[in-house]
Amino acid sequence: MFGRVIGWFRSFLQLVSTQRVKVYLLFFGATVAVYTALFHHFYPLLEGRALTWTESLQFVMQTLTTVGYGELLPFENELTSLFSIVMMATGVVMIFMVVPLILTPYLSRFVRDTPPRRTTRPLEDHIVIIGFDETVRSLVEGLQFTDRPVVIVAEDEESAMKAHRRYRWQAHVIWGDPVLSSTQEAAWIGRARSVVVTGEVRTAANTILAVRGKTDAQVIAVVDDPAFDRYLRYAGAEIVLSPKYATGLVLARYGLAPQEQQQVPDLVEPAQEHVFWIIKAPILRGSPAINRTLADLALFENHHVLPLILWRGGVFQFMPGPEEVVDSSAMLFLVGRAPDLERVMELELRVRGGMDRKAVITGFGDVGVAVHRELSERDILCTVVDPRELPFPSVVGDAEEEEVLVRSGIEDAHLLVTTVNDDEVNIFTVLMARNLNPSLKILARANHPGAVDRLYRAGANFVALQPMIGGQMIARTVLADRVQVLLDLPDGQRVVKVRFTRPRPRAVRWLEGRSGVSVIGIEGGTRSVLRPGPDEMFAAEDRLLLIGGVKELRRCLRLM
Repeated sequence: MFGRVIGWFRSFLQLVSTQRVKVYLLFFGATVAVYTALFHHFYPLLEGRALTWTESLQFVMQTLTTVGYGELLPFENELTSLFSIVMMATGVVMIFMVVPLILTPYLSRFVRDTPPRRTTRPLEDHIVIIGFDETVRSLVEGLQFTDRPVVIVAEDEESAMKAHRRYRWQAHVIWGDPVLSSTQEAAWIGRARSVVVTGEVRTAANTILAVRGKTDAQVIAVVDDPAFDRYLRYAGAEIVLSPKYATGLVLARYGLAPQEQQQVPDLVEPAQEHVFWIIKAPILRGSPAINRTLADLALFENHHVLPLILWRGGVFQFMPGPEEVVDSSAMLFLVGRAPDLERVMELELRVRGGMDRKAVITGFGDVGVAVHRELSERDILCTVVDPRELPFPSVVGDAEEEEVLVRSGIEDAHLLVTTVNDDEVNIFTVLMARNLNPSLKILARANHPGAVDRLYRAGANFVALQPMIGGQMIARTVLADRVQVLLDLPDGQRVVKVRFTRPRPRAVRWLEGRSGVSVIGIEGGTRSVLRPGPDEMFAAEDRLLLIGGVKELRRCLRLM
């Protein structure tokens, strides 16, 4: 109770220190002083009785505060009455000024909803996330299918309040400085399994140094520039991740031909005989798969490769039907063993000879650098559009100017990657580029979810939402010890790989019926089964390839 009173008093002192309140108090004091001096001087002249300064001050305060008095009544002179009336009016005005200046702000601060300062219960084996932004939002949503508690620590009160309102039932939110021991203790950081530190590099390094000595948890740093990797590791981070760099890699790899995807696949495991890979295969001009149906390709029947997802124009179609036609705007997500995938890419998807190898990249920040490096290593001729002079093929200018795009060779290019850190610029660039080259493959970066649909409508073939990619990347790292998240789909579905640990063998029908997930494949020590039937059995230490939503996967993990 005493501590709460001290807190209220400190809040009041902070309120009193504001400029408006200082002016008010100064005006009030001056008013009291002037009225006291005037009353002390004129009262003896008008009423024929001397007053002490204390009596004069008492009368003035009684009048200004309208509490009433009687010691000096009745007045003998009307001027004294008029002077008293003036003081009363001044007092009323001063009181009405007190309400909006002091009482209302203080009371609203006292009664308003504020972010929590600690969790509602003790926690252990949980995930602590320091910072709150769009990437953290995506991360929290990516962790929802597990039962592991999540704590968000935000130093800014407004951010903490936003997080608290949004994730009141999904995560614990704490408002406080993560460098302070009191905040760390409130987040039970000493018992945490993982600590994710986000923010500007200097702030992140300072936080890591403060946290490292208080916990044995895995510390993951999330920063824009991966060049600071070694300094953050020296500060105490085991893993350093860069959402911007990851976004650049995703954009570049969506622009590679299928045969090049072999060298940089989105692989789950190293190549092993009974391990399934998931690979993204963009369909480029010149591919033998162009304008053929999945029935014609017969990937599963001929090569034992499952076309898991057909992606076109931002729409993901799970387990596409045999009548679906593959064109240059499509991308296939294929599941299979390494030899089978290599055979499909060689026989069915490889672009043979004469492929245009020209790409235009707009913007050369962290994302653009990653795209340029990845494409250049695949011998793709890249031209960069940037306001700065660069020491390789480039055009100086703004990407949203048509003349600049024409000079970059956009009309002859096969690929455009827009990486500018401005959604409106990227949208306008995509509009112009689609008009200048209708057959161009366009990959775009987006910073805000609302821009994704507009970029697709402008003509983009693929849009990489940076916060979502960052959140997914962090979630995969955090959950790697329990579940492997292979794909995060826009509709909330996820493709994961989970190890079955129960001693009693079970059938696919049992798991799908109890959890609602779909079993895509089973990996065992001596076998691998793709698209298993409902009666297919799996046993302890087998790994299951699954797809499902948050609720289905959460139920599934409890059964595993």
